Amino acid sequence: MSADQHHGSEQRRKGRKISLFNGHEKLSDIGVPKTESNHAALRRAVHELHRSPILTHAEFRDRKGKTWTIPRSASFFKRLQIALFAD
Repeated sequence: MSADQHHGSEQRRKGRKISLFNGHEKLSDIGVPKTESNHAALRRAVHELHRSPILTHAEFRDRKGKTWTIPRSASFFKRLQIALFAD
């Protein structure tokens, strides 16, 4: 594999994603398209948390790789903070 191909695959892995957890156990990952806004991605994460009663929290990784934890009981202000400050 050439250096360009390897670099390209690293960039794909650093994309935004939502990870769903039951305690410390990761149950699944949801990819977030580049065109989707942070608000829409958070709405999707909250929807998944409400849809499945076994989920305790979700983690949202933004474009720069910072991970934001979204607890099941996340308040409106916590979701707003993540939507505004996530890159």
